[in-house]
Amino acid sequence: MFKVEIKEGTSVFTSGGKEVGKINRFVLDPATHEVTHIVVQKGWLLPEDKVVPFEMVSSATEDKVVLNEGIDDFNKLPPFEERHFISASDKDTSPSEYSGAFPGYYWYPPHGFMGYPGYGLGYPVWPPTQTRRNIPEDTIALKEGTDVMSSDGEHVGGVERLFVEPDSNEVTHFLISQGLLFKEHKLVPSHWVRSVEEDKVHLTVSSKVLERLPSHQS
Repeated sequence: MFKVEIKEGTSVFTSGGKEVGKINRFVLDPATHEVTHIVVQKGWLLPEDKVVPFEMVSSATEDKVVLNEGIDDFNKLPPFEERHFISASDKDTSPSEYSGAFPGYYWYPPHGFMGYPGYGLGYPVWPPTQTRRNIPEDTIALKEGTDVMSSDGEHVGGVERLFVEPDSNEVTHFLISQGLLFKEHKLVPSHWVRSVEEDKVHLTVSSKVLERLPSHQS
């Protein structure tokens, strides 16, 4: 029935059969339900998440995702998140700061502080950082287990995997799991999804409608 399914934790291979990592997230356009990218975690001790355009996926099953030959070097793909130092404005820069890669040294209490003689030791203060994600604007990096909420505000399960139409890259169904020890799976059509957030998926149907759905057998 469905040609492509993607699930967090599925192993990802190059076209030559080399395993490069495991799926960590799905990048979804909430307006169109199109999967634009997958995030692949590379390594274990010092893991690095790489962003892979979904059009570079040749095939995908529950157990294996294979990339096409368009990826020459997986290591050159952009990371999911990059952290940058935020530069201070010119008026905030003082002679006590070091330039380049070294942090500036600030004094506490500051010079001129009442009751402080103006002598003492400084301590290094790293400038603030900003994290940027290398995914298109207005997309959502969806993780497995994201809460699914019914129209009447009930928590009805968590996202387990996505089923994708390969010609359009659009999600046709969300597979959600319910329960802790004895999980039950329900297949939810994407047109029942009202909105998608990073930590929640909101449905247009009530929890009663979900209860009447038959269990999905993988």
